[in-house]
Amino acid sequence: MTQRVFFTLLFTVALLAAPVGAAADAGTGKQIFHLGEAPGDLPFSPAILVKGTLYISGQLAVDPSSGRFIDGSMAEQADRVIRNIEILLKKAGFTLTDVVQTTVFISDFKEFGEFNGVFRRWFPSAPPTRATVEVAGLARDAKIEIAAVAVK
Repeated sequence: MTQRVFFTLLFTVALLAAPVGAAADAGTGKQIFHLGEAPGDLPFSPAILVKGTLYISGQLAVDPSSGRFIDGSMAEQADRVIRNIEILLKKAGFTLTDVVQTTVFISDFKEFGEFNGVFRRWFPSAPPTRATVEVAGLARDAKIEIAAVAVK
């Protein structure tokens, strides 16, 4: 077997072994996950799995089935954001209990209590570490954006 045939077979096996909704990069061992079935037109990866660690980009309150932004209350947006994180986690074979760190960007600290209630509901015990930062603005005038890291 030639080296070229071997690497073609190896790459094919790596793609077949990748979870549904994932794109494998045989050169780096990275698997990329998207909220929808198609990658979309984003200049970044929504989630990347490398060596048992899943890195999730900041998520907004976007309905993955329609691509529409949810322009609701802090609680409604926070709930949708965490649901999107959960979708990416599941696609990579993780659960919310695997999340070890979150970074939260909120546009108004007056709504922190409302966000905190949603966060506690989704992470009732052994919650992940968290940094919360108030920002001057977020894409789509969102009230909240959350990034996460999960480890198996």
